[in-house]
Amino acid sequence: MRRRRTTFALGGVAVAAALALSVRGGLGPSTSPTTQSPGASAAVAGPTETDCVDAPSRCGYPDETTTGVSDGVTLKKSGSVMADEDGQVVEGLDITGEISVSAADVTIRDVRVTGGRGAGASDWVVVMRPGAERLVIEDSELRTPAGSEQDLACVLNIGDGEPTVRRVDMQGCSIGVSTGGGVVEDSYIHDLAMVPGLSHVNGVASMGGGGLTVRRNTILNEHPQTSVVALYQDFGTQSDDLVQDNLLAGGGYIFYGGDGTFGPTSKIRFLDNRVARLYYPKGGSLGVIAHLDLDLPGNESSGNFWDDTGELL
Repeated sequence: MRRRRTTFALGGVAVAAALALSVRGGLGPSTSPTTQSPGASAAVAGPTETDCVDAPSRCGYPDETTTGVSDGVTLKKSGSVMADEDGQVVEGLDITGEISVSAADVTIRDVRVTGGRGAGASDWVVVMRPGAERLVIEDSELRTPAGSEQDLACVLNIGDGEPTVRRVDMQGCSIGVSTGGGVVEDSYIHDLAMVPGLSHVNGVASMGGGGLTVRRNTILNEHPQTSVVALYQDFGTQSDDLVQDNLLAGGGYIFYGGDGTFGPTSKIRFLDNRVARLYYPKGGSLGVIAHLDLDLPGNESSGNFWDDTGELL
């Protein structure tokens, strides 16, 4: 159970089967060291706080003390839940299994879900199916059994809906949130799992389409692949994506910028993010950013800075 959450004010700032395959590691881009990376900006002093990755909430970023089930909520044991009625609210449950969402305007609030391999017959933690429009997941914990090898997303979107995920603690999955568009905010994604030789590990991944906002999160990927925030073109081009005011570390690259075979990108923005060298000297094992064409309209990478020095990247 977490302590009372705070407000994060940072001033420095589809084919179901194919998507399932993408989560299982077969479709993301390679972590090749030859990928394009923009030139670094001149070093400029950043915010006064440094080494925030050691205690994220000290600097206003989410961690285990500010995400998850709200204080004072008593959870009731449950098996898997089918959210198949429009407007359904799923709350106050300690679920071993999965939540399968196939209706519109569902809210998942103040739940703990332990799913995936080793958690009974569940295949997922939370899965969004066709028809799951305007799903909200908030103040919850999504996880897999401690220490287990997993190749799944804590939130897997295999439909066209755009979820809102806020103040959620996600751990033990190979991807925190896998979706086309939507909002992931004020959440803590960490201790990611993998199946060696199979998983592509990402904190948040969009497989195509765009319209994704990732803001005010702490996302830590201790693995040397694939990324922290990834914009892929597995199922379509990327546009209108915003990644801003996050605390990020690890993966092959911190950011994958959306380049791919479906077409040119636009309005891909990585702004004011704090990058920690928690696992690797370059932020990610290979560097900070790849696959972003800064010559295309609206694409931008600016204001991003090192956690330990405050200097711009």
